[in-house]
Amino acid sequence: MSFLSLPEYNGSCHPDDWLRNFKFVAAFLGRTASESELVNLALLKISRSIYNDKNIQISNFSQLIEFLKADSSFKIFKINSEQKLLALRFTYLTHVQDFTIELRQLLSDAEIFDLKLQKQSILKILPTKLFPDAYSLKIAESLTINDVFINLKNFLLQYKRVVKYGSVITLRHIDTGKLLSSSLERYTGGSKQYWAFAVDRRATDYESWTVMPEVLQDAIPPEYGGDKEKGSPVYYGDKITLMNNGTGQKLHSHLEFESPITSQQEVTCQTFNDGNDNWNVQHYIYDVDSKDKEPWNECHDIFLFHSSNNLGLNSHNYMLNDKYQEVTCFGDKKVNTTKWRADILDDFVSNK
Repeated sequence: MSFLSLPEYNGSCHPDDWLRNFKFVAAFLGRTASESELVNLALLKISRSIYNDKNIQISNFSQLIEFLKADSSFKIFKINSEQKLLALRFTYLTHVQDFTIELRQLLSDAEIFDLKLQKQSILKILPTKLFPDAYSLKIAESLTINDVFINLKNFLLQYKRVVKYGSVITLRHIDTGKLLSSSLERYTGGSKQYWAFAVDRRATDYESWTVMPEVLQDAIPPEYGGDKEKGSPVYYGDKITLMNNGTGQKLHSHLEFESPITSQQEVTCQTFNDGNDNWNVQHYIYDVDSKDKEPWNECHDIFLFHSSNNLGLNSHNYMLNDKYQEVTCFGDKKVNTTKWRADILDDFVSNK
């Protein structure tokens, strides 16, 4: 016994989808009638609010679709589909495949088939404000709809590359291309704490940093919890600490001591746990508050400013020795030497 029955049409779906489903069920049920007989059967499955004039002559599927699309119910369906399309949103939690399936369906339901209009509709709903123009440009310059969705997929996958509490990252200095690093060597002057520097080499544990919540109380290590639980996203405007995985010490700065080469504010690594371990992470171009809930993405240029005086984590071509480049606190985010970019080495995934 089959549980399939011929579907009814009431204007809540696209006429093409309804007719395709109708034909499938009719074939499955063994209805081998002629096209005109199937059309007459289909007319019986259309809501009386749409088809109630028996004088209308419809003898084939093309006429049936034309009739349904001329009805006001289809115009309402298209408008609703356009509104759903405009309301569609993608976040770092959204499943890429689910999003693209729904997007393609809504484009079809709204009968947006022109490639230019399709690209405009897609770009209108994407969260492109904080993203480099190159990502949206690839979508805009796509020559086929398949290329559009390939480039869209790349955009969405990159958008999900969010730095989380517990993530292990590197930080590359944009101006010089070197990685933020530390070692167990101490400064001979200044605070005599452990070196923080930038180095040009393949990342080791000394160039990798675990992203942790800020230190809330002196002498007490930062603790994960609440909206800063492991696996929760780091939002622009959040205060964080960065623990070096080679030394176990945290990136640190202070007002009292100058850097050894340029006499800017000294940056070190140390294990004391105090407020000078805290850094505020911010998008390099846009001022974003933590309440805006814009996550830190690895493709963004960022600015880390120190909690004590809002000076930016800085580096430059002045060298501590023949390998290590000086890192300091200096200037504001308009200074190119305070621009960094993360690369996620271990994207923390919660076991919950």
